[in-house]
Amino acid sequence: MMSDIVERALSGEALDIGGIEELMKEDLWILGKAAAHLTESIFKGRVTFVSNMILNYTNVCTVACRFCAFYRPPGHPEAYVRSPEEAARAAAEVHHAFGIRQILVQGGVNPELDVEYYEEMFRRLKERVPDAAIHGLSPIEVDYLAKRGRMSYREVLGRLRDAGMDTMAGGGGEILVDRVRRIIAPRKMSADSWLKVMEVAHGMGIMTNATMMYGHAETVRDRAEHLHRILELQRRTRGFLSFTAWNFEPGNSELTREFPYPMTAATLLRTVAVARLIFRDLLPNIQSSWLTNGLEAARMAMRFGANDFGGTLFDEMVIPATGLHAATVTRERVVDVIRSMGMRPAERDNWYRVIAEY
Repeated sequence: MMSDIVERALSGEALDIGGIEELMKEDLWILGKAAAHLTESIFKGRVTFVSNMILNYTNVCTVACRFCAFYRPPGHPEAYVRSPEEAARAAAEVHHAFGIRQILVQGGVNPELDVEYYEEMFRRLKERVPDAAIHGLSPIEVDYLAKRGRMSYREVLGRLRDAGMDTMAGGGGEILVDRVRRIIAPRKMSADSWLKVMEVAHGMGIMTNATMMYGHAETVRDRAEHLHRILELQRRTRGFLSFTAWNFEPGNSELTREFPYPMTAATLLRTVAVARLIFRDLLPNIQSSWLTNGLEAARMAMRFGANDFGGTLFDEMVIPATGLHAATVTRERVVDVIRSMGMRPAERDNWYRVIAEY
């Protein structure tokens, strides 16, 4: 028997923040069943994935998020910056080995790097790996580059797009509630500013993805507000390609002292299910988030509303910095995992267009 709030969500009623909060407190198995029913009606048992890599071009960052174990301050003996040529060479090597279709460019706010650095890196990436899309940077870097160069968001995004950036990543979203952001990342841009960069990008035809990092200082109400704000922007712009949620991973970060234990996989499943019920086919692609939660949780997420496995994420360096072991997942491994769930694996490109079915 489904509750009134689940039935309302399943019927397509637009829920406010209070309604989403109520939904997030419902029975997990009922949420999963409702989300799975909705997902099946949209995707007919097909689960997509992309063969990609993460290009961590620098670990220098001045934002110093309390949950991040990857960053190093300027001048630290472990700090590094890859030159544009080094970055392009690394991408070419991974492409030669695995045939990637997406390069996720991820680093930090490095005060030594200006917009010209990113333009040169993107151009070289396009020269060396022309078949791979650049899914690059985040609103955090765009905001910094705008301030450094005294440019508007539109100017920065236009220059990055002209240099080769195809879509923009959703990093820095965390929880879009400023009270929470002041606790976990007091130097980071506000929730409104993050959403503003996304809205400008969408208005320019630059698609992005939406993210959420839960499991720290936020409440269930904060998670509901986060989802509602993403949904409201998507209604206006239709610019988000996908939604990915992951848990805060304690380990070597400062925030671990306050939140020493990670959330269970049940929180991921609940978040995925609620996201499916409120996003529906307006923001259809929901990833399983295997990197922080593991392959088994990712398998379950596909039963709770996720339709996309995500990427293979070759060369990822951020999660291992926490002390968590990150598995190497090949195209063949992903296909096997999806098939083991009785679902149809399909490889996609950066824009979620299916290019091969298995």
